[in-house]
Amino acid sequence: MKTKVLSIAVIEHEGKILMRKKPAGSVPYKETWYCFGGEVKEGISPDEAVKSMIKKQTGIEIDLKENLGWDTEIKKDLDGEEKQFIYLDSLYTYLNGDLKIGEKENIEKLEWIPIEKLSEYDFVPPSIIFFKKIGYLK
Repeated sequence: MKTKVLSIAVIEHEGKILMRKKPAGSVPYKETWYCFGGEVKEGISPDEAVKSMIKKQTGIEIDLKENLGWDTEIKKDLDGEEKQFIYLDSLYTYLNGDLKIGEKENIEKLEWIPIEKLSEYDFVPPSIIFFKKIGYLK
């Protein structure tokens, strides 16, 4: 089984976190909200992967606050092949920039969600695990 390593970011700003919503028909979890992340490839650090992806997808700049540890999941990737995903979960803070969906991004919507309202949203399973880990969900 192939393995894919992703650096996952929860981006905080003024008591809210930035989330993105998958468009209808997206795989593997359809029409759900999820955290941001970037694939960690040879020669690029997890922090660089996330910052680059966030800038491309949202137009904003972020700064690493804290790395929180690792999670794993086995699921089908976008190519339909089952893979083991390894996630480095991290907290980031918003620095600057105007929020906008980047060109050619598979994002229906971006939203700053108040932490106390997270339970009202439908999140992908890895995001739920992450939010429970940091105490945002019970």
